[in-house]
Amino acid sequence: MPPLEGYWIHLDVDVIDDEVMPAVDSRQPDGMSYAELGEILLDLVSTSSAVGMEITILDPDLDPDGAIVERFVTFIEHLFTNSARAGFGSA
Repeated sequence: MPPLEGYWIHLDVDVIDDEVMPAVDSRQPDGMSYAELGEILLDLVSTSSAVGMEITILDPDLDPDGAIVERFVTFIEHLFTNSARAGFGSA
């Protein structure tokens, strides 16, 4: 088997607990907290093997005032800020 040259991250936002993330098509009671998801994603994006990431299922139509989406975007921004400090993308 050839060595892994990189990987793509696919994040369905509906893995986040329903109480925190109701703006999705398939709500998940007892889903992940932002802290739990952040631990996993930080490990994944903090290597030079991560070549990209897509985020799906987030439905802004289910967030009339935008507060849920804003919190999620802040979470992702914080994740990438921390991974940049940890050397994201470095050889």
